[in-house]
Amino acid sequence: MSKPPLGTTTNSTQSMTPPAAAEPGPDWPVAKELWGIAWEFHWAGLGTLFSILAVRSFLVLAQVRTRQGFGRKPLFIAINSLLFTLGTTRALFLFLDPYSSAENGIEIPPWISMLVFGITYPCLTSSFCLIHLAFIEVAKIQLGSKRLQDVRFLGGIIGIHFAIVITAGATTALKPDSASLLLIICQLFFILWSLILSASFIYSGLKVINQASRVQKQIESIELGNSTIRRTSKRPRKTSKVAKVTLVTSVLGFVCCGLQIYSMFGVYGLYSKVVNPSPWPWWVFQTCFRLVEFGMACALAYSVTQPVKPGKLVPKLRI
Repeated sequence: MSKPPLGTTTNSTQSMTPPAAAEPGPDWPVAKELWGIAWEFHWAGLGTLFSILAVRSFLVLAQVRTRQGFGRKPLFIAINSLLFTLGTTRALFLFLDPYSSAENGIEIPPWISMLVFGITYPCLTSSFCLIHLAFIEVAKIQLGSKRLQDVRFLGGIIGIHFAIVITAGATTALKPDSASLLLIICQLFFILWSLILSASFIYSGLKVINQASRVQKQIESIELGNSTIRRTSKRPRKTSKVAKVTLVTSVLGFVCCGLQIYSMFGVYGLYSKVVNPSPWPWWVFQTCFRLVEFGMACALAYSVTQPVKPGKLVPKLRI
């Protein structure tokens, strides 16, 4: 979970974040006046985007009996359910009480806000994990570690991630002083798991793209009869859209990890004391982070709705 502060700080004691809020926010009266309509763009605009994601995922689930998706139907249902939860929780967080700012006159207890905010991350990594499992099943490729292809093992990791976030929220309600430590644990788990998934996704995606490219070259060589002469004049060959989207998703996964790492050192390094981050750097960081989350979720939503059957991701050469 991350709500990182950036920039210079102000030593305003009157607007200090409550102890239960593990991550300090800006001086809200000053920040809102400074941001103007940019603040409405952030919480209302991004909240609308995540609402659209939630509605789309719900509609896909409603058509699950007649709609063909990527991989096995249980994975199709699980991934869309996770994306629906992701969009719903982010939209609720942004619309009701964004960053505990009491924007709409609603003050949600910090531990509930922390839980609603944090549950998005296991939803994101879990859907990422399951789409990768569906991807390697469809492509029929083998990874170095067979555990990343074991449903029980992956289910255990997903369960642990959700348990950590839920435990952090519940514990913070009882012991507010432990919020910072629990936040670090959540962030470390997210970073480590995301790095593993992103690296695995890049490996499998490039492998599929290379296989498709080799098959396409062989097909064109047979059709043209003399591939040596025409090789330099060929345009880039089309490969599986899903394989390309996996690379985009993996890059966004690495970006998320980088933002989380920056968040950790920002919050627990420069801002180890209760202070208020500078408004504009905070706004820019949070807006970029939410957009990366939304972009990654959209890439996953696109991939899981592609009607690709097992073994059809890379075409087979027939002579």
